[in-house]
Amino acid sequence: MRGRKRSCLWLAAALAVNLTYLGPGALWADAKDQFWREEPLLTERDSDLVRLNRALTQLAALIQPAVVQIGVDREGEKEVPEGHPPVPEDRPERPRVGTGFIVSQDGYIITNDHVVGESQEVDVELHDGRTLLAKVVGKDQRTDLALLKVDGEGSLPVLPLGDSDRVEIGELVLAAGNPFGLEHTVTIGVVSRKGHGFGRFGFFDEYIQTDAAINPGNSGGPLVNIRGQVIGINTAIVPRQRIGFAIPINLAKSILPQLRDRGKVTWGFLGVGIQDVNGQLARALGMSEKQGALVTNVLPGMAAEKAGLRRGDVILEYDGSPIKDVRELQRKVARTPKGTKVRIKILRGGKDKVVTAAVGEFTQEVLVRREESPEAPPKDVLGLTLAELTPETAKKFKLSVEAGVVVTEVSEGSAAARAGVRPGDLLAEVDQKPVETLEQVRRALKEWTRQSHLVLIQRGDNYFYVAIRKQG
Repeated sequence: MRGRKRSCLWLAAALAVNLTYLGPGALWADAKDQFWREEPLLTERDSDLVRLNRALTQLAALIQPAVVQIGVDREGEKEVPEGHPPVPEDRPERPRVGTGFIVSQDGYIITNDHVVGESQEVDVELHDGRTLLAKVVGKDQRTDLALLKVDGEGSLPVLPLGDSDRVEIGELVLAAGNPFGLEHTVTIGVVSRKGHGFGRFGFFDEYIQTDAAINPGNSGGPLVNIRGQVIGINTAIVPRQRIGFAIPINLAKSILPQLRDRGKVTWGFLGVGIQDVNGQLARALGMSEKQGALVTNVLPGMAAEKAGLRRGDVILEYDGSPIKDVRELQRKVARTPKGTKVRIKILRGGKDKVVTAAVGEFTQEVLVRREESPEAPPKDVLGLTLAELTPETAKKFKLSVEAGVVVTEVSEGSAAARAGVRPGDLLAEVDQKPVETLEQVRRALKEWTRQSHLVLIQRGDNYFYVAIRKQG
C-alpha cells in the first residue's frame, strides 16, 4: 500500500510539473519558442467561406438533438420490396441500427419501413442519452416510410419539414444519422438530381439524389437544407459509389395523417399496365405530339376493365387534368380516394372518348409492373421470322400458351431488334387487332394505312407496344 501511495504521489507531482508548461498556444513549448503563425488568413468579417462554415456548424448543432438512433433485433428484419434500390447494409455480426427524426414534441418519429421491418416496437436512443421504447404506429412498404411514437411528454426537440418541390439542383444539404453505429454523424453534400426513379414503383421512387455520404445506419435519417428544414428521408445508395437517395418530404407529408390515424395508407388503383408514348408510337397512333399513357394491359375485375378501358387506349386526361406521361397518371390515381368516380378521356382508334371509372384500392397482391418503353425507336422494316405456335415451339421457348404467333428469329440490326423484340416473344396484336394466326398478321398489316405499324408484344405475363415503320 505504501509503495502504491508513493507512486501516486510521484505521478501527481510529475503531472503538476508538466502542467506548468501548458499554455494557451502550446503544449510543450513556451510562447517565446513559437516560430509559427496562428493568425487566420481569413476572418469572419472578411470571408463568406468563414461565415458559411460557422453557419454549417451551428446548423449541425441544431439538427442533432432531434435525430435518434433506432435499434432493431435482426429477427424483426425483412427484405426491402423487389425493385427498391439498394439500401445501406450493416455487417451481419453487428446489431442492426437505423436512424429516425422527431417531428412533434409529443414524440412522433419518421423513419424507413425497412428499418423497423416486422417489429411492432423498437428501442429509440435520444441525443441526450435516454433510451425509450417506441411503438410502430404505421408503415407503408410502397413508400418505404414508417411512423413511430414515443412518450415525449410534449418536450422533445423537433425538426421542421420543408417543401421538397422547391429543392434546387446544386443546393447544399446535410445528411444526419448513425452510420456504422457511430452516433450523431453529419455529412454534407449537394442535391445532385431530382425525380430519379428505378422503374417499378412509379412516382413513389422519384428520389432526391445527393452526394452527401449515406452509409449503413443512415437509413431513415433526415436530409436537411441550409434553413434547417427536412427535405428528404435518406433511404438508398448506389453500392460502392458516393451516391445516395432520399424520399421527398412532400410525399411523406401527404401520408403522415393516414399512418397516424389508420396505421397504413390507402392508394388508388385502376388496374392497368401503361407505358409512355414516344415519338414513333405517337405517329403510329395518329397523334400530333407525345402525350398521355398508353394502356398495355387491363387486369380482370379491376376498375379499368369495369370502365371499359382496352389495350391500345391512350389516356389523355384524368379527372379533368391533362396527362403528360405515365408518372403523372400514377401520381394522380394513387392519390385518389377509393371509390371516387373519375372521368377519363382516351384516344381509341383515332377518336376521343370519355369513360367513367370508380377508383379501386392498391394492394401488394395486385401490383402491376410498369412495362418500360423500348430503349431505341424502330426505324426500318419488321425484321421478324414468325411462326404459328406448336407444342414443339412452345416447349423450345418455354411458353405456357397453346395458340398464337411466336417470334422465332429477329434479324440483326432490324427495327424489331432495336425495339427490343426477342425470339420467343408472342404477337398479341398487330395494328390494334388481336392475332393468333399468320393470316391475321398479314391481313392486319395490309389494312393499316399509317406509316408505322403498332405491335403489341407479350413476354411472359408482361405486354408492351412497339412502333415499326413500314417497309420501303
